[in-house]
Amino acid sequence: MWKLHCGSIKEVPKMWKSFLPNLLCLLLQLKLCLSLRQCKWAASLSETKNVEGYITSYIHQEEIRSVVESFKDLKDSPVDPNDRDARYYGFPYFLKIYLLCLYRKVPVANRVGHYSGLNPIVRVSFREPVNPVRQKQERLQIEMKAAPYRMNVTDCESEEICTMVWFAPMPFLNGSVVNRITVRTNGFGLPMLNRRMNININGFMEPSEKDEKFRIGEKLKSMKHIFGLKDPSRPLWATYRHAPVLILGGIPEKKIIILSNTNFESFHIIEVAIDSCWIGSLSCPQGKFSSSIVDTIATESTLFIRQNQLVYYFTGHYPLLHLETKGSVLWTRILNNVCVKKLVPVFFPYNNTEYVIALGGGSQEGEFFLISCKDGIVKASGSLKERKRTLCYRIFRSNCIISWALLTEENMFHFLVFRKSGNRTYVVSYDREQENFELIYRAPTRVPMASDKGFVMLLGTEKYTDKPLIARGLAYNPFNKAFYIWGNVILQSQDKINYIYLSNFPSDSPIKDFVLSFSGSFAVMTDREELWVSSDNGIAFKKAYPSDAWYKLNALQRMRGSSRYAVSSRHSIISIYYDETGLQELVYIVNKDGKEKFTKRDFPVDTVLTYDLLISTPHKKMTFNGKDYIRFTHRCPFATLRVVDLPLPQRFTRVEHYWATPPDIMDKSGFHYQKSIIVYQGLVYQLLQLHSSYHRPYADPVHDPTWRWWKNQKEEAEYFNYMASNWKSLGGIFVDMTNYAKIYNLIPENDLPRNLYLDKNTAYTFNLFLTIRTARESLGETAEENSLHYIWVSLTLAHPEYVEAELQRQELISRGSVFYRITIRDNGNYPRQQLSGKNLLRSSAGIKVVNSELSCYHHKNLSPGLKGTDTLRIHIGCPPGKRLAFDITHTKNYTTEKNKRYFDCVEPDPEMPCFFFSDVFYPFFLIQDMVTGDSGRFHGSYLFSIIGGGAFSKSNIRYFTQEEIIMYNTVSNSSALIWARADIEIDETNEEGFPVLSESNSGIVWICQKNSPCYDIVPQSMATPNYYFVIKVSNRGVDQTTYCDYALEFIVHIHGLRLSPTRALHIMKISMAVVIGLVVLYIFVDAVAPQVKEYWKKLVKKMEETMAFRAGTETTSLQDNMCMSVLLYFRLSSNPFSIVTSCGTSEECLLQARSRLGDQARMGKLL
Repeated sequence: MWKLHCGSIKEVPKMWKSFLPNLLCLLLQLKLCLSLRQCKWAASLSETKNVEGYITSYIHQEEIRSVVESFKDLKDSPVDPNDRDARYYGFPYFLKIYLLCLYRKVPVANRVGHYSGLNPIVRVSFREPVNPVRQKQERLQIEMKAAPYRMNVTDCESEEICTMVWFAPMPFLNGSVVNRITVRTNGFGLPMLNRRMNININGFMEPSEKDEKFRIGEKLKSMKHIFGLKDPSRPLWATYRHAPVLILGGIPEKKIIILSNTNFESFHIIEVAIDSCWIGSLSCPQGKFSSSIVDTIATESTLFIRQNQLVYYFTGHYPLLHLETKGSVLWTRILNNVCVKKLVPVFFPYNNTEYVIALGGGSQEGEFFLISCKDGIVKASGSLKERKRTLCYRIFRSNCIISWALLTEENMFHFLVFRKSGNRTYVVSYDREQENFELIYRAPTRVPMASDKGFVMLLGTEKYTDKPLIARGLAYNPFNKAFYIWGNVILQSQDKINYIYLSNFPSDSPIKDFVLSFSGSFAVMTDREELWVSSDNGIAFKKAYPSDAWYKLNALQRMRGSSRYAVSSRHSIISIYYDETGLQELVYIVNKDGKEKFTKRDFPVDTVLTYDLLISTPHKKMTFNGKDYIRFTHRCPFATLRVVDLPLPQRFTRVEHYWATPPDIMDKSGFHYQKSIIVYQGLVYQLLQLHSSYHRPYADPVHDPTWRWWKNQKEEAEYFNYMASNWKSLGGIFVDMTNYAKIYNLIPENDLPRNLYLDKNTAYTFNLFLTIRTARESLGETAEENSLHYIWVSLTLAHPEYVEAELQRQELISRGSVFYRITIRDNGNYPRQQLSGKNLLRSSAGIKVVNSELSCYHHKNLSPGLKGTDTLRIHIGCPPGKRLAFDITHTKNYTTEKNKRYFDCVEPDPEMPCFFFSDVFYPFFLIQDMVTGDSGRFHGSYLFSIIGGGAFSKSNIRYFTQEEIIMYNTVSNSSALIWARADIEIDETNEEGFPVLSESNSGIVWICQKNSPCYDIVPQSMATPNYYFVIKVSNRGVDQTTYCDYALEFIVHIHGLRLSPTRALHIMKISMAVVIGLVVLYIFVDAVAPQVKEYWKKLVKKMEETMAFRAGTETTSLQDNMCMSVLLYFRLSSNPFSIVTSCGTSEECLLQARSRLGDQARMGKLL
């Protein structure tokens, strides 16, 4: 109860009755202003090459490798630039953080904040790509403490500091071009609120030294005569949460678009570089020519626009996305032979592909075309038909008009079709895979008569007014399956067949833009520029603008001095859309002096609805203790609502979280300098690089990406800390290895998470604590108005066939409270088994306190907020961040234990140990959770198959065809098997014949049969042949304990392969022949050697006698001949390596011969 004391006033004058609601809103705003923070965080980009500069757009996408040079002087820190696992590179930008205050200049505010202990902490959340090429599906964020930095100011009179800011690296990640930035305080100093912003990569700009240069057209420096106060609002279309750049067209008679990569915190006005064409013909009549760009749609990599009947696209330059194209040079026309009357967005990608639907006009009225965009390649289909017949002739056998189209599921379309002949609207579905049209609903021709319940079930028995029903479009929320037909009415369905009419929405102004938040609420803009809001789980509608509540908000904001709500300004809404913070509006403002302004501002839906609640709340006079009060009726059934006992969030939100702080510097002032913040960049780059490379198939001994970084530096950590504590670290910078880590145990906030990921039979449990008002707060209320029996909680499930919920109620009467224990659980019936993060079923759970819709609010930091309802988005399937890893450590130990031996390769590789061919191989696997850090043995069943291999080197690996895989791994061909089970008693296989293994039955033997690729490998050296096998392991279809398809490919090195029997027999024959020959030779020599020795002795003796007899009888000439003969004899008979010196005269020769004969005789005696 709200009460105002009126003193001795006995009667409230009538004039107060109209003033009291306004006074109440004023008091509420003043209460909030007392706690209002007068400052807010701001951020901009600075180039690494010029950190003190300022830029507006994120263009460059290449790492800076020169950063590694800054690490070479850090000798007393655990960083090694030469480490093969280290990549100390840098990013092209820094985030410059500073304070914007109402009554203080930026330098003064920064100094006051710094000296009061304030330090910003920056969180960068990376959006996963539509088609992850290099990375698996993941949700990743890194939190970095900003470094205080003293700017170089020439006219500064202070010795310490004049201008300072905070710097943090602006990291990028392979595959991510959408970055969500959150700046928060460290909890000290000035009280500050968190600031969220988008700084996405703009792939449609190109680097330029002077002005900003755009690839898509020319930037206009002035916005004069571009907008008008009477211009109608237009829709803003983009792929949900995946478009880095948003575009807005609809500028009357100008080929201009508004482009922004910061969610319109900043923007560029671009004149598109296309010709203003108008190709009218009898087959494509045009009412009038217009150069306006309409139907603008932004996807992750490509922009689509329509001018008249012509459709163009432009693909951005995004190397980080690893597109199959380098990007467009000019705008490219598509659907050249089609008369396109409208482009319709598809907000969600399917099968890693984004889509845009084109509706035909003119002679192609009633036809539709599908434009696909995958990896930057844009393709257009022909007219989608059934048996070569269009929708109109297949369903109605006559002409019709397709007003709207939706792609609600993969290959499933829904169309809003209008027939002029019957003046009626239909809903038609189309199955693209089956090529089948089906009429599923006939909408009423007139508006149903409203009901006091707020809705009317359309069963055919309801009453109708005389007002015609106008249907303009369709909307679909895949999270809660809410399907809408909108126009001058809103029809809602959960199955697209049965509908209800939401009668709280008036039918006097048709809707022209229907905007879904996909998180429980939606907004509509009518032809009269009225903004209405509602929720998917309710039936209440409120007009948010223009309204009395909005005017009260506007007046209070002007009193506060807000620049976005100027006193003398006029404005018009250009567009509305939802982002992660809520409903946003793009507004064109003209001040009193004619100055134009285009800006984005948060549309405070909760504040406006709270003011509307206060204005419309009935009140009456009451007296208590002799004093008069004004009592306002409580419409909210409870006083407080708290969410308690929340589990640790990361297991269910699947967000991987990293933490980094600036390196310590030896400057006692505490201010960093350019080298230290560049080192900070290199450390953050290395941290994210370790994360990206951690998806290797072999499991590390420690399940953490940073283990490889610090594993060799642990022993020297105390020395590094000692040097830093004494201010003696070389290079003036110290890196503390504990400040760069992955966090696995984030503490839950007192609020439900926005997204839940549920695996098979996973449950999420939390508690709700609701209290009624105290006796003082409930003065004048009856017991029924403030009772526990009026507090009930309901929960609505979008897919009850896959998700179940349990609510346990407990009344705590003594505490005036109701306690609910709520459990949301997957029931295990989801039929798909997919890779981690792939093809998840989008679902939701709507939680609501009965009778609290648009009736309960609570005070937040700056404004009131609605409470009592909430929506949890649920993703059913294999959560991102789970993987299967080959446990090489346990495999090696267990295989050694079982075989009682281990033979490694001749040249061991610590990263890939070898296994012996003749040993039984026992592979083991781990289930590793990259988010929570859990790592445990995989106990389920799995398929084991060899899909490739190569001999002697990994470079020789060849992947097998599907026929070869079946031949080498199944018993369908018993002469080509590579491996077989070690336990032959178990013979479990799947339908295709692949063996099914498990942890208890994982042993295999290598057999390499005759027709297998590892058969008869010829050795290249004295070592035995070795082979690299590429093994694929998958539990798909054989493990019923999870929704995850743990597909894993890894390489196993096997050495000691056997030779084929033919080759082995051939080598054996040759070996035996050589051995036998050597044995025979040995025996022969051993048997003949004595006779040869005796014969030699006799021969030598006979020669001696002969030479002695002839020495004295022959002439000199004969002596010379004798000398030469003896020398020749000794050369032939003695040691062949001995050297016979030449002799001059015959006497010298004779003396030399006699000397040799004497030596020979002495040798004979010794023998």
